[in-house]
Amino acid sequence: MQITRLELQAPDLKEQALFYGETLGFDTRIIAGTEVVIRAGATHLIFTQADKDNHSPYHFAFNIPENQFETAKQWLAMRADSLADENGNTSFDFDNWNAHSIYFKDAAGNILELIARHDLKNANNEFNILSISEIGLATEDVPALVKLIGEKTSLLPYKGEGSETFTPIGNADGLFIAVKQGRIWYPNTGISAQPLPVKIHFQVNETKMILSGFPYQID
Repeated sequence: MQITRLELQAPDLKEQALFYGETLGFDTRIIAGTEVVIRAGATHLIFTQADKDNHSPYHFAFNIPENQFETAKQWLAMRADSLADENGNTSFDFDNWNAHSIYFKDAAGNILELIARHDLKNANNEFNILSISEIGLATEDVPALVKLIGEKTSLLPYKGEGSETFTPIGNADGLFIAVKQGRIWYPNTGISAQPLPVKIHFQVNETKMILSGFPYQID
């Protein structure tokens, strides 16, 4: 699965544009003062205006070249603070996913992740952002959401992993992270997952689809 366009909301569009454009150095535009358009490798990331009094952070992840994790840590250290777990660790080795990650926040408090997935043959001589490869989707009923996505897209839980509170759906190129509403986002962020407005343009094989919500539906 490939996420080609991800549309989210943010309470301060100007701050988001400054963070992604000036701090991270992404190709960033503000269109008519109503949306921020960011080029994140093969994915367009869009922010529109959120209700400032009723907004919670999202979680999403960027794929990076699988051999550039150490460079990614150096790159991030010059731009943002890494998030740590309860033991003070800021680098995370996920053996079951054959991946390494590092986390940080954007100007809106969204939980971002740089992930090097060693199952992918995407090694590069330089560090760069390849795409957005994960988006968190909070729900009261994780198995029901997994079933809905499976019926509409034929996507299965990643590496057979799944539970009542957490199930990744898709593959290393693109994942829906279905989590129980209220579950705390990793690593030790203190931020609970909430159902949020989202529109995800994605492609499974040659089929293009859109997931929107909440409640989530696939067209």
